[in-house]
Amino acid sequence: MDDQVRLIMENPLLGEPKTGALKGVRVVKFRGGDHQYLLAYRFFPTSSVVEVLDVGVHENFYRDLAAHLQDRPRGQNP
Repeated sequence: MDDQVRLIMENPLLGEPKTGALKGVRVVKFRGGDHQYLLAYRFFPTSSVVEVLDVGVHENFYRDLAAHLQDRPRGQNP
């Protein structure tokens, strides 16, 4: 996972942009052992901040991420 975060820091637009409830979120996929993982993050260009939101396997990943983001208070951008 550390390697993926470094790659994202070098190129914050690396991940696939999401739409709908996950608008503003980008996701990269990577392998770890026998599993494929997803890493969701947001990039805030005005402050050059990358916020890692979640890492996990594909099953229920997007559903759980959307629920988490919905529960967050609004206006918490770095």
